[in-house]
Amino acid sequence: MVFTAIDSDVIKTYVELGLGIGLLAKMAFDPVRDSGLRAIDVGHLFEPNTTRIGLRRGAYLRSYMYAFITLFAPHLTREVIHEALAG
Repeated sequence: MVFTAIDSDVIKTYVELGLGIGLLAKMAFDPVRDSGLRAIDVGHLFEPNTTRIGLRRGAYLRSYMYAFITLFAPHLTREVIHEALAG
């Protein structure tokens, strides 16, 4: 039997209920919160995955947008983002 779920918390719940194993992104596992589960790194089995953020040139970004981008890619500071959007 195979279950699929988009939400990592649903996947972890399936595993906690004994329904099998789950494959999650590393960032979805918190050793403190998920203490009833065990994480095994299987990154060597998968190709790297690239995620992109697209923004319109000249767009006004609110502070939370800058914060999200910086969390996503710390090297993209507010100044770097502003310069990229300017032109």
